[in-house]
Amino acid sequence: MVELFSVEGPRAAERAWVEEYMIKTYASQRYTINANPPPGMDEIQEKWPFLFLKRFLCNHFATLTGIDIDARFVGCLGTKGKKILHFFQSQLARWNKEVRKVLQDIEKAGCDKVNHGVACTLTTMAFFKEDVDALFLPADVTATAADINSSLSAPSTPRLIALGDSVLEANGWMLTVDGKVIIGPQELPDFDSALAALFSCFYSFNIQYQTEAENTLEFIQRFIVRINPEGSKCKSRTQISRRTGKTVQRKNANLNPVVAAFIRELVDFEWQNY
Repeated sequence: MVELFSVEGPRAAERAWVEEYMIKTYASQRYTINANPPPGMDEIQEKWPFLFLKRFLCNHFATLTGIDIDARFVGCLGTKGKKILHFFQSQLARWNKEVRKVLQDIEKAGCDKVNHGVACTLTTMAFFKEDVDALFLPADVTATAADINSSLSAPSTPRLIALGDSVLEANGWMLTVDGKVIIGPQELPDFDSALAALFSCFYSFNIQYQTEAENTLEFIQRFIVRINPEGSKCKSRTQISRRTGKTVQRKNANLNPVVAAFIRELVDFEWQNY
């Protein structure tokens, strides 16, 4: 399989038996990923190159979790995104300047023109006081994977590269891990597919959420994708208090209390308004 991929590249995935092979070798893939010490991404990719195609990465996630993540996002990201935006837009006076700035940008771009999934994610990050570059990195719309690898200093934790004038108005996406593009724009034409690949990457490769974006990621995980495991993929032991703005010790809880409070507010708002 490694030799086939080295000769034909991603086109080899069109062969019908490749998918069957990936299904049959799932346990071997997990054995590689779960090795101690943990392998680097380059080592995993060298042994399992097809796993770095979105289709097989999402299939791996589905086997691991029992969830068709593409279906989850296509089915609810747009709908829930609109409701989350309405939650913020209908209560402008409540929010910090970061949230109001994002809402102004959305209005300027045109509420009916922007992707509601992107818009609600950016607004949620502002609500949690998380920097956009903790999850997204902008790049020119013409940039290739080679351009990103050579010119953009991406961090080791997963990031989505937004191709376009801004993250809000991106026309294409890439996924980077360990500072290198692992899935290009040909496979990630829209935000739904990009977010599906991002979450598949976290779970399939045993990667914890980056501290700088963990509230937003856990919110998407639990409220939109509806993955509610025991424990959490958040690794920090502290959090920013929404009340005081200071760093405080996180209580030992499966569900981040800041995220839990936000979800409760959204559920109450939805019950009262829909």
